[in-house]
Amino acid sequence: AASGAGSLGDALSGSVGGLEAQLDAIVRRVLASRADPAAARRLGISHVRGILLSGPPGCGKTLLARELARSLGAREPQVVNGPEILDKFVGEAEAKVRELFAPAEAEWDAAGDASALHVIILDEMDAIAKKRGSASGDASGVRDSVVNQLLSKMDGVVEAGNVLVVGLTNRPELLDEALLRPGRLEVQLKVELPDAEGRR
Repeated sequence: AASGAGSLGDALSGSVGGLEAQLDAIVRRVLASRADPAAARRLGISHVRGILLSGPPGCGKTLLARELARSLGAREPQVVNGPEILDKFVGEAEAKVRELFAPAEAEWDAAGDASALHVIILDEMDAIAKKRGSASGDASGVRDSVVNQLLSKMDGVVEAGNVLVVGLTNRPELLDEALLRPGRLEVQLKVELPDAEGRR
């Protein structure tokens, strides 16, 4: 797994410059349990289910998430912009969140550990995952209920081990703390603007 992680890190840093430290951390954490699922289960190690990438606009968060999905051999990632999920009809937004996870759950039921990895990239995540009870003007409670739906899908009753949720935000302080607990967006990385060498 270590050599696999090393070559994967090299491949990634070729396509995303200046983020080597973040790439190294992600690859180590995400690949560790997926290299040998049976051994991981025996040792009681669960898959990393979520990653949060935070940093200023234009620092490569979305590119990093897409390249990660490609390098892990995942299915084509579903990239969703946070505000797109919100809908004025009660129940619609929660249904959109469920739809994101449906293909992965279906494949997990059919193939188990042999299932390909499904990556869900939630861009501008602070739009849908603000601290519950904080959204003024949200009389319908849609935002709170979207957060609840996201939480239940990330570590719900059906434990599908083939999902990786990548949240992207430039306002991490607005996110609901429950999303940052282990088993949810447990790997949190700051993506800074690349230095001179990275830009080159």
